[in-house]
Amino acid sequence: MGRLFRIEWYKLRSTRYFRVLAVLSLVAFLLIPLLGNVILEWIENNVNGISEDLILQPSQLPIFDFVDIWQNLAWVYKRISIILSFIVIISVTNDLDYKTARQNIIDGMSRKEFWLSKMSLILALSGISTLLFLIIGLVIGYSMSPVTGLEYVFRHIEFVGAYFLQVFSMLMFSFMVSLIVKRSGFAIALIILWNYVVENVILGVNAVFEELEWVSSMWISNSMPLEAASNLIPNPLFKYVLMDTPDYIPWESLLIALAWLTFYLVFTLRRIQRRDF
Repeated sequence: MGRLFRIEWYKLRSTRYFRVLAVLSLVAFLLIPLLGNVILEWIENNVNGISEDLILQPSQLPIFDFVDIWQNLAWVYKRISIILSFIVIISVTNDLDYKTARQNIIDGMSRKEFWLSKMSLILALSGISTLLFLIIGLVIGYSMSPVTGLEYVFRHIEFVGAYFLQVFSMLMFSFMVSLIVKRSGFAIALIILWNYVVENVILGVNAVFEELEWVSSMWISNSMPLEAASNLIPNPLFKYVLMDTPDYIPWESLLIALAWLTFYLVFTLRRIQRRDF
């Protein structure tokens, strides 16, 4: 696996798209928590009536306390995992477009090893982003949280694992789409369309049906591939307006996400084994 990852790294390290997307991801990781309090202060000073529904003033919300920080950061960071998916998409489609995959196989790499090389890239991106999330959470938590005992630090730490699973699912979905579409531009457009339009439309339609009591169909939208992974990290912000908010990983979402992951793994491996390079 290490040898296969080194092959992927040699392909990536000199490419402009990888450097640009990696820097963009790093900047997003660093800026989001740094700007958190600035944004809350702006909301407090510029949005009329916002304080009436809140327990505290926006700038006083404990979003970086250790009791809340893991779920809060995971919920925000999951929204930039799409940037990492672009790296996977371009890596896979470039290997197909430029016949790099064929050359690798001619040079002795098996089809399963080619699949494992992409898996090593996906695991590396997921692991590095999760480690960065963990480090940033610890630094900010110890800097801003009024409680720093280990029982508070590790409370809700399971959302770090949920974040890893969400990123891994997103990247595997992108891997699958890349093998089907085979063109980076189309694959990226499809990922963006599916993530921001298709699943949201399905969610909205199902919500209307639920409201009208025509049919109980929310399970359909909750079973969508990216929505299922996203549901591993429930929106934590509602609790600050006195609404009931899950502070745990829903087991139904976990089962659905694992089922989709199993499908991605089987589909991508069989697709590569049967593909004519």
